[in-house]
Amino acid sequence: MSTPKRAVVVGATNGIGKAISCRLAADGFDIIAVGRDKEGRKEAVVNHLIECSSKKSSNDDNAAASQQKKCHHEFRPCDAFSLSQVKECAEGIVRDYSTNGGIDALVMTQGMATIQGFTPTTEGNDEKLTLHLWSRAAFATSLLPALRASSSMPGGAVVMTVLSGGVHSPYTKYAEDPEIKNNYSIKNAADGAGYYTDLFFDKLARQHNNTNINFIHSAPGFVASNWGTEMPMYLRGPIRCMQKLGGKSPEKCAESMVKPVLQCASGNIQLTRPNNNNDGLFILKEDASSGKFTKLHNEEAMESVWNTTKTVLGRAGIVLDD
Repeated sequence: MSTPKRAVVVGATNGIGKAISCRLAADGFDIIAVGRDKEGRKEAVVNHLIECSSKKSSNDDNAAASQQKKCHHEFRPCDAFSLSQVKECAEGIVRDYSTNGGIDALVMTQGMATIQGFTPTTEGNDEKLTLHLWSRAAFATSLLPALRASSSMPGGAVVMTVLSGGVHSPYTKYAEDPEIKNNYSIKNAADGAGYYTDLFFDKLARQHNNTNINFIHSAPGFVASNWGTEMPMYLRGPIRCMQKLGGKSPEKCAESMVKPVLQCASGNIQLTRPNNNNDGLFILKEDASSGKFTKLHNEEAMESVWNTTKTVLGRAGIVLDD
């Protein structure tokens, strides 16, 4: 009996993450949906994923019915503002699956859009950077044992962080203000999260134990999702109008985002790494084509960002292996 394909989708309760989890479920993946908990959410998420599984792309009624009976979806609560909760959630997944076929894909979409300044979580890290960067680094690092145990992906397991691949600028003060506490702005927080993502995941991808895992930093483009919910009302209204006029649906976005995952499920990934590198991170543009790093992507910056991430995650008891 073949091992089912499994995907962990963080931020799977709404927006892009919900659409991606549904798309993967329709293609036969068992989904471990991760998100904030509230009354009735577990049942709602799982029931939605079961419905998605019945929409199998083959459109074969018998195959769809069979898949609906066989699928095993679950919801795991986690507040990604807390790296300690991320660690606990990831360790639970590793306990359950690292010796049971592993995890074949990790897709992370958690995020927020605000105009607030540096706003510390209960652990002292900025809220926006925590969702966009630190929590994603924590999930990926903590789930490595299960990702390395993947047994159902001919092209290798996939780790995808959906953020700003190929569209952000570098944050140049990474050495003097590594956690962006003294030079915080909307632009610096956005560029820092994207730039640090490139550097951290590129180094993680190059580690010899991770060469069979495809690490991808993707850009979703402008999507008509619930992005901007945290914005003030006077901004939220115009954002929703622009989304209606020019934003693509989360479902259309998901079609592009899942392409590398489905490619690895059936064969080899069809992306090219920046600079034609033989190893390291892939950049995925919103049209599912290959993207590039910033001009300041270099070894010195990579080491600096790695050490910063190591410090931040270490405060939550998460250990990075050099």
